[in-house]
Amino acid sequence: MKRKFLYSLSHKPKYVRFGLLLFAAVLLVIVTQFFYENRHITSSKLRYTSLPLFQPHRAAFICIQQAAVVPPIDPEADRWFEQGMALTSEDKYEEDKDYKTAAVLWAKAAQRKHWKAQNNLAGLYLRGKGVPQDSEKALQLTEEAMAWGVPQAWDNMGSYHMQGVGGLKPDATAAYAFWQKAAEMGAPGAQTRLGTQLLASYDSPKEGFWANKKIGLQMLECALAQGDGQAAYELGLEYKVRKTSADNIRALSYYQDGVKLGNQDSADYLEIAFESGPLGYAAPFVDHDRERRYKVFGKAIGDNPDLRFPDLEKVLPLPPAKLPYWDGNEDHLLDAAKETQSVSPKPVSGLAG
Repeated sequence: MKRKFLYSLSHKPKYVRFGLLLFAAVLLVIVTQFFYENRHITSSKLRYTSLPLFQPHRAAFICIQQAAVVPPIDPEADRWFEQGMALTSEDKYEEDKDYKTAAVLWAKAAQRKHWKAQNNLAGLYLRGKGVPQDSEKALQLTEEAMAWGVPQAWDNMGSYHMQGVGGLKPDATAAYAFWQKAAEMGAPGAQTRLGTQLLASYDSPKEGFWANKKIGLQMLECALAQGDGQAAYELGLEYKVRKTSADNIRALSYYQDGVKLGNQDSADYLEIAFESGPLGYAAPFVDHDRERRYKVFGKAIGDNPDLRFPDLEKVLPLPPAKLPYWDGNEDHLLDAAKETQSVSPKPVSGLAG
């Protein structure tokens, strides 16, 4: 067969023989390069990054804020991002949300390295909202954001490992390694998660908590400084259980911060605290007026977690300040506590929910 091929080739015109040989050489180079690159494609994926193991008993933690390390936001891309957020706002009924258009807008913004849009787009692919469900696509988008240096993307990848998203196997060891990396990079969600788990009085790895209160509190304070409402709630819990007067005051302040940052647990706690008074709670006395107002805020946040109330002190200050007049209209109360200019809702975590 080989001799027949060579004989046939030798009887072709010279320019034809040269062209065929050149084509074969180019094809060989392309095929060789393809197989060589794909031999390494798995190891080069950031989902498989080799990271130091989680160290719950670390001696130090440096607070880095995510805003200092993420790519700069392009103004036009940010407008597309905000339009997508408006179309999928939590104050809409699910059937009224336009995920399909939001996906188009976020894809455009992501092309300009808008990391929040990239993260949200990954979340849509993971859940199949507005786009075909595609876990691998979600992983790839997350890896791209990881390559941009986005801490939240590293945080999300940790959750993907924990849940076993796509082709990943559920792996708590890998998850904690990614969460640790994310917390060190500045992801507030990772700082809150790990910080909370380090507040125990003894170690129980199987239950997911360890005794390293000093570092846990530092992580939570770092997350709170970035506007994480859950961190405020966890700090409130920590100081509430200490039961001294000074700690109770500090706990109330953390819960108040939690309400400002849209944390329903904080609002619910303060509602119950002022209903019950000092017996088991941080509130200094029973105050049904405050109880009613916190109930309004808790319900509003439950309906729309994107709400923020930076001017809460104007309508619902902590004791010993006196409560200002309220006409009983819930919308008036909520609107007075909101900022005059709208606050951008936080991006979704990218996880199935």
